[in-house]
Amino acid sequence: MKAICILLALAAGGIATQAVAADDPTAITVDAKPTATETTALQKALGSDYDDVQPLTVGHVDLNGDHRPDLLARSDGMGGCGSAGCQTWAVLATPSGYAPAAIMLAATAGKVFALPAMHNGMHDLRFESGTYIFKWNGTQYQ
Repeated sequence: MKAICILLALAAGGIATQAVAADDPTAITVDAKPTATETTALQKALGSDYDDVQPLTVGHVDLNGDHRPDLLARSDGMGGCGSAGCQTWAVLATPSGYAPAAIMLAATAGKVFALPAMHNGMHDLRFESGTYIFKWNGTQYQ
């Protein structure tokens, strides 16, 4: 089984998603803005905070191994950014769209790495600005 690392790099106008495998380190997809469906999902998942954290950029990664690309969103707005960076959330894909609630990840700048290791059914995460590995405890990343 190949080790795969997904990284999300905050790019000009969006988050770049790059799947890094031993034999293909160059596959890159850039999503500058969420689609209409993603925007609706983010409005629902972020609720009353949605307007405060606009604009959002998105990337996609299968966090839970269900072969559906989950949505990662990072605020580029004043309400979602601070000295530690900009807030990032995950919204899991479901068979019928996206989950109704967002998973708060962290306020960070730079890349997010979804690591091959998993805890409680979700890939571990590491942010470029730190060395701490965030592990899913069943209800949140810690």
